Amino acid sequence: MAKILIVDDSPLFRVLLKEVLVTNGHVTFEAGTVEEALEVFEEVSPDLVFKDLIMEDNDPLALIVKFKSLDPTVKIVVVSTETQKNLIYQAIKAGAKDFLIKPFKTTEVTMTVNRLLGGNIRS
Repeated sequence: MAKILIVDDSPLFRVLLKEVLVTNGHVTFEAGTVEEALEVFEEVSPDLVFKDLIMEDNDPLALIVKFKSLDPTVKIVVVSTETQKNLIYQAIKAGAKDFLIKPFKTTEVTMTVNRLLGGNIRS
């Protein structure tokens, strides 16, 4: 069971992703803004973060860099549309470990979590 933070300004996307993650036995936390994301991140020390690449209240890469400065071991997955390939590449360079393209398939989410965390889940 991993602690997973979902950062997205779309409540619908957070619900859809949470559904997949909870079904697979993970504990999820949600944030709709950068401020909320930082508060939750510091409070729960997640194993994995799913971060919407484009959010209205921040630079696309700033939160990735901030998360990695707070916890260099955290795994970050950026979520974006296929049209933002250049930004996805920049996010990987900034510290993200993987990406998902919206709309995602549930199997893609499960495979991504398993690949990134394997047995490396904090208690």
